Amino acid sequence: MNKEKNSRIGQRDPAKVSPLIGDLVQFGQLTQLSYMLLGPLGSGKTTYAESFLAEGLSLGFPAVFVTTDVSPRVIRNDMSRYGWTIEEYENNGQFVFIDGYSERMGAPKTGTARSLSKVDDISELGIVLSEVLETLVVARIVIDSLSTLILHSTPETIPRAVQRLSGRIKQGSHSIMFLLEDGVHEEKTYATFSYLADAVLRFKIDESGPRETHTIRMERMRGSDASREWHPFTIS
Repeated sequence: MNKEKNSRIGQRDPAKVSPLIGDLVQFGQLTQLSYMLLGPLGSGKTTYAESFLAEGLSLGFPAVFVTTDVSPRVIRNDMSRYGWTIEEYENNGQFVFIDGYSERMGAPKTGTARSLSKVDDISELGIVLSEVLETLVVARIVIDSLSTLILHSTPETIPRAVQRLSGRIKQGSHSIMFLLEDGVHEEKTYATFSYLADAVLRFKIDESGPRETHTIRMERMRGSDASREWHPFTIS
């Protein structure tokens, strides 16, 4: 990806998210990994995932966004608000939406997004992802959210299905990031899916002070030393 395209991530200077994943670990690879983002609604997980993809685009890594809770239009607008304008990347095939929301909700399909008719069948998602990734090299993939996939799937089979999906993604030299809503599932669910991920990032909202603050920490990362300290999560 050339410098001219890299400069077009946004119409204005793109927002800077801090800390990024690389700021939370001392050493170790940051690619070909599965990431799990845990936190309550509104804690910044989706924005962090968007910044993960925007950072990747600026470095030449293609992006795939699997959205199950909102339409791709909402994600486009959200990213554009932070200066991460992605339409050009969609047009040249370097940013691909897999839309698991619009058809399910009877909403019209928009743009170049690939449709996912059901979210209760991880195998369909795996097939669509495989087709998309055939033409992409070292992509970054976000699934927002894993919670929706869990709620629509069979509890006994989805951990193994997610493990297989992550394995195939990493074997293809890609990275994948799952978002999991806090307070929605049983503790066993969080423990299981955290165990299956290579890295776990936790988000927190503190409403005890005069203004709401957001913090983040890397709870663990396979093959690397990670600081378990809470860090202010900022967007500037």
